[in-house]
Amino acid sequence: MNQNRIPSWLVKSTWLAVLLLLYLAYFLLNSPRGHVHSLEMTVDDRILVLPAFVFPYLSIYALLAISIWRFLRAETRIFTIAALAIGLDLVLSYLVFLFYQTRVERPVILGSDISSSILRWVYSVDKPFNAFPSLHTSTSTLLVLLWGRVGSRIQPIIALWAALIIASTLLTKQHYIADVLGGVTVALVSYYGAVKLGNLEASSVLKRFMFWRKRSR
Repeated sequence: MNQNRIPSWLVKSTWLAVLLLLYLAYFLLNSPRGHVHSLEMTVDDRILVLPAFVFPYLSIYALLAISIWRFLRAETRIFTIAALAIGLDLVLSYLVFLFYQTRVERPVILGSDISSSILRWVYSVDKPFNAFPSLHTSTSTLLVLLWGRVGSRIQPIIALWAALIIASTLLTKQHYIADVLGGVTVALVSYYGAVKLGNLEASSVLKRFMFWRKRSR
C-alpha cells in the first residue's frame, strides 16, 4: 500500500471547495461590461414564453445536487473526472462571458399565477447578461454524460430531466437558441477534455508507481 497516497476524502473535499468558489464567481461576472452583444435570431421571436417552465428551469439546482452526491459515491478517479469536467465547463463559459458578453431581451410577464410570479422573481435576481453559452444547458448536458460515465441505469431519466431544463431556457426567455447550441458545445469540450486529462493523470500515476516498484527491488 502506498502510504503517500492522498486520502480520497481530501481529494473530493478539495474539488468541492474549488467548484463552490467557481460557482460563486458567477455573481461577479453577471453585470454589463463595455459593449454587450445580442445573439437573437428571427426564430427566437417565434418561441412562446411559458411561465410554467420556470419549475424545470429552477430544478437544475436539484439535478446538480443529486448528481454531485452520486459522483461522490463513485471511486476517486471518476469523481475527479466529473469535478474537472464541471470546473472546465465553468471556466470556459466565464472566459466567453469576459470577452464576448451577451444579453437577452425579456418579455413583460403579466400573469398573476404562481408560475408567472416565480418567473418575475427569477428575472429580478438574475440579470439578463452572460447568456452565451447557456450554463443551464452546458451543465445539464454535462451531467447526462457524467451519469453515463458512472454507469448508472437511471441515465435515461437524467437525460429526460436535462432535456426539460434545456427546453425551459428557451420557454422562459432566459436564453436564445444560439446560447443553447453554445452550451452543448462547451459541455462536450469540457467532458472529453476532462476524460482525456483524467486518463493522462491515471497513466502518469501508474508509471510513477511502476518506477517506484522497480527501484524498491
